[in-house]
Amino acid sequence: MRVLIVNTLYPPEDVGGAERSVAQLAEGLAAAGVETAVLTLSPSDIVEQTVRGVAIHRRRLKNLYWPYGGQTRAAAKRALWHGLEAANPLMDGGVDRVVEQVRPDLIHLHLTTGFSQSVHRAAARRGLPLVQTLRDWSMMCARASMFRRGRFCTRRCTSCVLLTAGKRARSQEVDHVIGLSGPVLEAHRSAGYFRPGAGSVIGNAAPLAAPTRRPAWADEPTLTFGFLGRVEPEKGIETLLRATTRLKGDWRLRIAGRGDPAYVARLRAGFPDTRIAWLGQVEAVDFWPTADVLVAPALWAEPFGRAAAEAVQQGRGVIASRIGGLPESADGAGVLALVEPGDAAALARAMQAAMVEPERWRFAASRPPRWTQTAVVKAHLAIYDQALSSRASRTAAERDQL
Repeated sequence: MRVLIVNTLYPPEDVGGAERSVAQLAEGLAAAGVETAVLTLSPSDIVEQTVRGVAIHRRRLKNLYWPYGGQTRAAAKRALWHGLEAANPLMDGGVDRVVEQVRPDLIHLHLTTGFSQSVHRAAARRGLPLVQTLRDWSMMCARASMFRRGRFCTRRCTSCVLLTAGKRARSQEVDHVIGLSGPVLEAHRSAGYFRPGAGSVIGNAAPLAAPTRRPAWADEPTLTFGFLGRVEPEKGIETLLRATTRLKGDWRLRIAGRGDPAYVARLRAGFPDTRIAWLGQVEAVDFWPTADVLVAPALWAEPFGRAAAEAVQQGRGVIASRIGGLPESADGAGVLALVEPGDAAALARAMQAAMVEPERWRFAASRPPRWTQTAVVKAHLAIYDQALSSRASRTAAERDQL
């Protein structure tokens, strides 16, 4: 079987957990004997390379600008970028040539911002089945987060409805849709995306890493909370920092992740408590040995909480927002507390309760993660087989009607 995976970015060109998860899937499929190729975007160069058995095809984004460099653009220019993205024919040639070169049996879409309708058109010309994984809200929201003015959008604004109308129409061409969690899949279904029928929930695989033990309480008698992820408003970092001002007793907080330098500087100036350590970007393998309890206070509906799933795998307690896919990702944690997003007082109460039973939270015994690398690859292979069989049957039925 030959599979072409499409994702906007791919390591080392990445901005978060989505790219790492896509790479983990691609390499897992290759290790399982699937001929796996990836089509991804580049700010300038066309690059062909093979990494860990995965053939990577990087193609230049043909739009007004490269949107992932952290540069702020004028509102008018952003609007033009999204307008072109809605139906951008400039991407067709490069995409079509990669599909012709790879000759896949199936195309698996992940994040497709930048590709516009080009992959769908290339697949339609060849009658190729499409599988799509929902990793964010970009099918429904121009910002890809359903988050605006400091809060999660309970309904879509008119501009997002208009800018994503083409994506909704294209979703009807997908043979099987995968949600990282039940809430993200159901939200798209309720908004009229994707055909009724074939759909599944497959989370991201927990990392292949042995759990790291924390020291005995007698050796280190202070509970350490940890935040792992991008330092940005929708992640709820400000809610967490406000919660720390309500805590009584001794505690520590380690914040691991990168963010806009000016925003991080404002936070550090506003919350100068010396018990808060700002680590910057660190590898998870270096983070987990230093944290007892993961705090995931997101304000937006994360489709999946990668850090929460890692915390379960590491045997850490989890305090998370009751929103999006976070509760599913944290399921299996030995000790778990869910709080309403944005409620600093409720978050402080949950953190204070953990400090009352610190050893219970430090040595939380978790269940084995549901989504291991083996389980994720096996689930995808079953869906690929189903999509190929379904597309073949549908093609045969259409041929019989001629």
